[in-house]
Order: sequence, then C-alpha cells, then structure tokens
Amino acid sequence: MNVCVMDVGTSSMRGILFDREGNIWAQAREKYRPVYKSSVWVEQESGDFYAACVKILREITAKAAGKKIPVDALAITAQRSAVIPLDKDGSPLMPAIMWQDTRNARLCQELSRENDRVFALSGTTVNTVFSGGKMAWIKRECPQIASGIRRFVNIPEYLIYRMTGSFASDYTYGSRSNLMNLARREWDPCLLELFGIREEELCALLEPGSVAGTVTAEFAEASGVTEGTPVITAGGDQQCAAVGQGAFKEGTLSVVAGTGAYLAACCDRIPEKLSREIVCNCAAIPGKYILEASVLTCSSALDWYLRNFYGEPVDYDRVNKELAKLYDRQEEALVLPWFQGRGSSGWNAEARGVFADITLSATREDILKALVEGIFLEIGSSIRRLRRYMEISRVYVSGGMANSAVMNQMQADIYGLPLKCRKNREATAVGALLVTLVAQGEYCFAGEAFEALCKRNRETDYEPDPTKALWYERKRQRMEELGEKLYGGGTAPGD
Repeated sequence: MNVCVMDVGTSSMRGILFDREGNIWAQAREKYRPVYKSSVWVEQESGDFYAACVKILREITAKAAGKKIPVDALAITAQRSAVIPLDKDGSPLMPAIMWQDTRNARLCQELSRENDRVFALSGTTVNTVFSGGKMAWIKRECPQIASGIRRFVNIPEYLIYRMTGSFASDYTYGSRSNLMNLARREWDPCLLELFGIREEELCALLEPGSVAGTVTAEFAEASGVTEGTPVITAGGDQQCAAVGQGAFKEGTLSVVAGTGAYLAACCDRIPEKLSREIVCNCAAIPGKYILEASVLTCSSALDWYLRNFYGEPVDYDRVNKELAKLYDRQEEALVLPWFQGRGSSGWNAEARGVFADITLSATREDILKALVEGIFLEIGSSIRRLRRYMEISRVYVSGGMANSAVMNQMQADIYGLPLKCRKNREATAVGALLVTLVAQGEYCFAGEAFEALCKRNRETDYEPDPTKALWYERKRQRMEELGEKLYGGGTAPGD
C-alpha cells in the first residue's frame, strides 16, 4: 500500500508518497505564510491551502506515474484549530482565522466563567486557541457572515471536503474545539449551547485512521489523483508527530519545535485531578489520550528576529556558529518569548514578548542566544508541569529548531533530560503513515509498524550537562518571577 501523506503546517504544506516500509517514492512542498494583520488578527486565505494541495499532488502523481507507482490512498494530518465558515455551497465566507489569532480573547474571558464545566467535559478550559471560541466570536461579531453560515470547518476538514465532497473529521480535531465530550468522544450538547454552535454546523467525528471519503471526479481532474482513491483522516499534526516520535507509550515525550512548540505524551486514560495548565486531547492511536502543552511562538519568534536583525536570506550556518561560539558564556540577558500570548505554562492571551536584563555590552548575538534560550526555557516549564502526571525518561525532538546541533544540546541542558533527534525529522508525516497503515490492516499494532518504519532512521543523542542544567534552572526561575510581576503568573484563562 502506497500512501501519500499531506502534512498541512502553518508555514508550508508537504506531500510525501510512502510505501508500507516507510520508503519515500516522491515528495513536494509549497510554502505560504499567514497574514499578521495586527497583534491579535492572524488570517490566511482558504484558497492558499487548496492551491498548495493541488500543486503538490500534481507533482507527486507525475513523479509516481513516471516510476509506474500507484497512489493507493491519501492521508491528511494538519494544524488543528483554525476556523473557516462555509456557506450553503461550501464556499468560504471569510479568510481562515488561524490558530494563533486572539481576537476572541474578550469573549473567551466571558465564557471562562464556566471553566469548571468546560474543563470537566472537554479536557481543557476555554482558551483563544481552540476552535470553539473562534466560531463563537464569528457568530457574535460578524452578523452578516453568521447569517450565511452552513458549516464550520478547520483546514483539514476543508481539504477533505474539497477532495471528497464529505464533511468529516476525527476525534483529535474534536478534542481541540472545547465542544467535544472527551470521555464520550461526541459533540456535547451542553458545550454546544454554551458556545452557541449547532451540531449540524460541525463535521461528523471518526476514529483517526478512518476513511473520510473518496476522491471525486472534479478533484481527480485537478490533482491527478485517481477518482475513487480513499482519503483518510490520520489525526492532528501534533498527535501524529507524537506517534512518529514513538510517544505512543508512557515515558516518552515528543517536542515539536515548529512555528509554535508542542509537547505531547501518551496516556491510556484521562488522569484524575488534572491541572488546568495541561490539555488532555484524544491521541491519534484509537482509545488513547495525550497530555499536551504548548508554546505559541517558537521558530516564528526566531524567524522574526533573524529577518529583522540578520537580513534575508538568513544564513543559518552562520547563526549556528555564532550560537556555538557563545554557548559556554553565562549571560544574564533574558527574553520572555510570548509574542502572541503565553501558552499552557501560563495561558495568557494578553502576554507579549519581553527583552530583559539587557546591558550596553549586549550584542546582536547575545540577544539571539537569549531568545533561543527563552523559547526552550518556556518549553522546560511545560515539561515540569507534565512530569507531575507521569514519568518522563527521554525526549524526542523534531521541527525546524531541531535542525541545529547546538540548539539540541541547549534543549537537553535546559530540560535536564536525555534528548534524541532522528535523521528523518518528518515525524508528523511518519506518524500519519503509521496510523493509516495500522487502521488499514497493513500492520497489527502501532509498535510493529513503528519498528518497520523507523528501523533505518538514525538517532543522535544529546546528554544534559549537569552544570549547565543548574544554571538554566536558575534562569528559568528568573523568567517565571519576571512573568509573575508583569502578568500575574501562570493561570488558566479566567482563574
């Protein structure tokens, strides 16, 4: 079985055609970028995603045809919480409101009076990231658009609709909405009423790995994919990344350091007495859950700094050499990387990036190092919270900021844990492939599939330096103290 995985990210979309052993037959990538219209408005035209998808598939199907290799299935994994309202014809009524968008902060603050009930039912408190609050904002603040809404979709649901004509989703996306009952895995009437959403405005929920529909004649003509090819919803990108990292058993933590940073650890059941700082979602492995934490700006913050202070195109080799040269220096410069608000280590949509403890001796390189440290220190704070609920013995890292050896060593030192990085860093796509192959009967269970798909994927190990780990722990505490003075410390929304 050859599966073309479509990995729909925030800054690019990748398509990779795999065989059942994980060998790559063809791949293609298209870049795009959300529009940051203000400090709180982040949008993207829905057509960007469809155009990228079609272009990628045309390239992949052409390469596959040249090698006489069939494309047996399409699998989609994607960013999870953007919202696109559609009219009765399935056309977008406005640009996609992206997951980083916080224009709904005031509404979410109002809804947070029901946080006890929302948390008990959905696995997290009301927050600006999840799709339910974005849908509620559209209905309240955009009456002309709201009057024409027939369906709300996220980006993978929109692509599935354009591919198959069906409105289908899976539990991983439902668990990122504040609208799904986490234990029962169905849209919850109480939550729908609270947010003002009707169930018929949402997509049908399926197990990850399920066939959501088959390719229509129209999409076949546009993309080159054979009509009738099954389209599979493999699960949200972070859930799939966790699977691709091997985090489908307790003890392994997946950290994807991409546009934002996402931490995920698998568990067999919803933990009792779960803190509101931690999000519990459905895993991409049927019947399991993940505990998740997030940092809203990761490589996006680094890219912003490099574009503005290093120029374009960025010479990443030079950046890594400068970081390596400075790495043994213990500088006091500190950056709180909350440029789009603070994630699960504080849940504060009003927080902003802060540069602190800067002296006249500080250089551009010193501030670069402080920014990278700040991103990883924020991830480290989230790891500390996750360890209250489970033992974590190792960390697997992937994403754009895992491409640097010095940054990976910095992460091991800051987290105080052994860190592993695989040569093939397409953890999200590999996880989606694994979920698809197991669900379609190519393998019996996740462990068997993981061994087959990752047996040739070389690992690089990074061991923490105890001296540096101690220094970084003091710096992390300084960051927490400063954050508390500025923003009142780490609390869930409305607490």
